[in-house]
Amino acid sequence: MIWRYSKYLLALSLVLLLSSCGSLKRSPAKPKAKSGPQFEHEILNSKKDRSTKAKNKTEDKEENEAKESAVDVKVSDLESFIDDWYGTPHRMGGMTKKGVDCSGFVIIAYQEVFNREFQGRRAEDIFSEMKAVDQDELQFGDLVFFKVRGRRIDHVGIYLGDDQFAHTSSSRGVMISSLTNVYWSKRFFKGGRYQG
Repeated sequence: MIWRYSKYLLALSLVLLLSSCGSLKRSPAKPKAKSGPQFEHEILNSKKDRSTKAKNKTEDKEENEAKESAVDVKVSDLESFIDDWYGTPHRMGGMTKKGVDCSGFVIIAYQEVFNREFQGRRAEDIFSEMKAVDQDELQFGDLVFFKVRGRRIDHVGIYLGDDQFAHTSSSRGVMISSLTNVYWSKRFFKGGRYQG
């Protein structure tokens, strides 16, 4: 009987020894619960981060809407300006509705619509005040420059989008033309974006 009892104790000891060494399978550990913030400032900061992100999203949305609204206003202002000047005859050096040349038209439009001024008077002078842009980078309000009679920039217009530009034609006065027109596409030099 003592022998049986000592066998039982020995087996029990062995089981305990093996389980403490890890050779017996253990029951899977319970997943740890995610620990929340331990201090009040962590709670406040996480709420503040969420509210700051929400505030930033709102501000970004409002800023984008304001920009779009400003662009819409400029589009309608420029359209009104062009309508008002449409058909004004070409006059070299002219700056009135009795007659205007291409650079005069651009200078007046930029003053009245965009509230911007140029130092120069000729198309090539205006180009020197702009940041050059390629045709595929043109945006509403950029200028388009042409070399009509030779190697010098001698014509300028205002880009309206969709390959359309407003300018003063020597034969038809203030009008809208297309950059895809063969005449203009052959003579297109560069776009220009106001830097001031």
